[in-house]
Amino acid sequence: MVKSMRNLLCLIVLALTTGAWSQSSQSPSTVVPVNQKFTGIWWLKADVEERSGFLNGTADCLTWTAHKEGFNATPEQLLDRITKFYVAHPESVSLGIIDVWQKVADKPKANNGADGQGERWKNAHWYLNGDWWSQVSEAQQLGFVEGYLWCLKTQVSAPTESYSASASSYRRKIDAFVKANPKLGKEAVAITLRRYRDQDAMSSPK
Repeated sequence: MVKSMRNLLCLIVLALTTGAWSQSSQSPSTVVPVNQKFTGIWWLKADVEERSGFLNGTADCLTWTAHKEGFNATPEQLLDRITKFYVAHPESVSLGIIDVWQKVADKPKANNGADGQGERWKNAHWYLNGDWWSQVSEAQQLGFVEGYLWCLKTQVSAPTESYSASASSYRRKIDAFVKANPKLGKEAVAITLRRYRDQDAMSSPK
């Protein structure tokens, strides 16, 4: 009798422990806010190509969709600065990349373009079009989509577009479109991405 009671208690404890472990192992993916994903923790683990793409995608959205100033620097101007900040301030690894961007970037100039390699880009979305897309790595392409979607979800007030699929799936769709439509190389990647927003999911892109 005593032995059977002990066995029963062991089974109860084991069940409770297993249930608690299962809940704790699943909770992080559901409770982590989307605006906290891209922090120093992500930055220091990500490939440099993906970081570069993220900065391009974020800058594109912040400037031309969220209409915020001060985010027209190129990845070449920011990559080392952001990395050095996180390395020098390990206590700030939970700080968002955009927050660090604002700390390390030069003061914005009074213009509506982005300075890059001696040129001043005044057209919407700058050089981030299909021609650019076809020349960069998959990691940069993925980073661009990650940055652009992050901006839409966290920095655009009352966004009119929604994207419920993964960034990698949109990367594949954009890549397929660019390859199938070489004559549309000047179309901005942001415009191509809009072809696959949720409300167009049941119809062919126009």
